[in-house]
Amino acid sequence: MKAGPHPWEAIYQREGRVFREPFPRFGEVVEMFRVHGCSTILDVGCGSGRHVVHLARQGFQLLGLDISPTALGLAQAWMREEGHAAFFALADTRQPIPFRDGSVEGVLSTQVIHHARTAAVRLAIGEMWRVLVPGGLAFVTVSGRKDADLEFEEIEPGTFVPLTGPEAGLAHHIFSVEELRSEFVDYQVLDVFVRAEGAVLAVLAIKP
Repeated sequence: MKAGPHPWEAIYQREGRVFREPFPRFGEVVEMFRVHGCSTILDVGCGSGRHVVHLARQGFQLLGLDISPTALGLAQAWMREEGHAAFFALADTRQPIPFRDGSVEGVLSTQVIHHARTAAVRLAIGEMWRVLVPGGLAFVTVSGRKDADLEFEEIEPGTFVPLTGPEAGLAHHIFSVEELRSEFVDYQVLDVFVRAEGAVLAVLAIKP
């Protein structure tokens, strides 16, 4: 049986620009990128472009990658509408990403890399490390708890697959604060934040 599109490809095909506004407290992350001298930012899982567009408005140079070709087309169109340019790549964060070692000063990834089994999540964290320059800054958010309205099957310790909902069949690794810190052990972790009543965890970290 031929597999259907990735759940997020199906969502973008059906709904278009799913998100238009940046995540809460986006301005604080922009300021941190400025403080740490970041000029080129890679958005890992850029979707239809909400963060690349808002970062471009702030004067940053942008790279973006996503697993959904429809999302990338929407992001490119949005950037053109705004008069900005960015380089986009079709890529799966569960595989090595197509950017050179030390090619960016900043990495942003919001609610993306936890959509995988533990080994693939660790690969994504390592790939973000690889593409950062020494002293580069990463801001990454992941899931801190399951959606109470959905039914899940646990497929490995800490990793669950929703049986219903728009992301049915897509693995979700659920982090604790302690695990998030430990998985970023090669970085210098500046802070870990708990947001949305524990639904979202965020880490701000530097590549030494």
